[in-house]
Amino acid sequence: MMHLESLICLACKTYNNVNLFDNDTRRPFVGTCGHSICSICAKSNPKQTCPVCYKKEAFKNGAVNYSSSSIMGNFDYDIFQVIRKWWMSYESGIGVCSKCSARKLLRVCETCKLKEAIKHRDLSKYAICECCAKSKRFYEGKLENLRNFVDHKIPLECHFCHTNDQNLFFDNFEFQWDTEHLNLADFNFCSDCILDNHEDHVTSKILIYETTYFSVFPAKRKEETIPLLGMLLKKKLFEADENIKCKLRYMRMMRICEKMITTFYFVKSIGSRRRSNGNFKKLVSSLEEQYNKYKQLESPCTCLKVWKDSENIVNILGENPSLCRMVERVGVLEVRNGCPLEFESNREEKKKLLELIRRGVKVEEPQRLQIGDDFDSFGLTPQSSYSKK
Repeated sequence: MMHLESLICLACKTYNNVNLFDNDTRRPFVGTCGHSICSICAKSNPKQTCPVCYKKEAFKNGAVNYSSSSIMGNFDYDIFQVIRKWWMSYESGIGVCSKCSARKLLRVCETCKLKEAIKHRDLSKYAICECCAKSKRFYEGKLENLRNFVDHKIPLECHFCHTNDQNLFFDNFEFQWDTEHLNLADFNFCSDCILDNHEDHVTSKILIYETTYFSVFPAKRKEETIPLLGMLLKKKLFEADENIKCKLRYMRMMRICEKMITTFYFVKSIGSRRRSNGNFKKLVSSLEEQYNKYKQLESPCTCLKVWKDSENIVNILGENPSLCRMVERVGVLEVRNGCPLEFESNREEKKKLLELIRRGVKVEEPQRLQIGDDFDSFGLTPQSSYSKK
């Protein structure tokens, strides 16, 4: 069973960066433990510990998986369907059970996930003194002594205030935050499998709209996969400049893509849930149709010449204000065929742009585009912007 988490290298994953496996420089390198990191990480440090199971020197005698083309291909083939299934699973809590593969309402077994996460991990770095634990925002009044997890005889340092203490506690919140992404999909079970194998374990819902004390974690589980979806989607849409057949249609696809990724993060309100769900489905369908129409183009569009002729008419972001406005006048949920340069609603804008090109006008002062967007459709608030002077 393939999960989104299996597409990334956990050895070089950081808070701000995620690297996908590919079929070139970052092929999956399989260690003796069965887990994979990218070939770059494996070559740079063959003796490193596995980031998943923490087996030492796991990749010293590993091998590159040269048949890995299917790993990315399965997701790249129909990324739009992948996104729909991803949204549906976190919107409804329905997904594929990691035990019996049945598609049912799922729960996460927190007990098994914690047991797997603490294997071979240095838990002393999650030591926290009682004062710091009680002052933390998410403190609930339940503290577990660190000695229940680590047998230590000497004072350890509180990772929060850096003072040494003999009687320290286990910072479970920080631990869960660090390990939330590790093999998450392997601990999603249907109710039947929970009763058969995890009856006495602590379980929780996978819905994104939890109202419990640990509501941050279901949201975190959702957000862990957003960068992966964004990277896969942009990879699907990407065209080198020399291969673009219609600049404005391409700009519009990328704009819808950015709105979709924004929607992943910011739709939180329970009241707007139903409306957001309907709009999201329209958003995916709009992008999919725009992409299919774009791929059917056989010859370059006339907008490419206009784009080239207007290279000097740019704002502070290096964008052509007139062409951007032509793209933005078409709402992201609106499905329209053809190049926005030829739309009737853009006739006056096109006329002004062609006149600027004819006169050879240069934009000397930095400009920021005034964004016309349908943020309200998603319950979002647009950022402040400046009008063209």
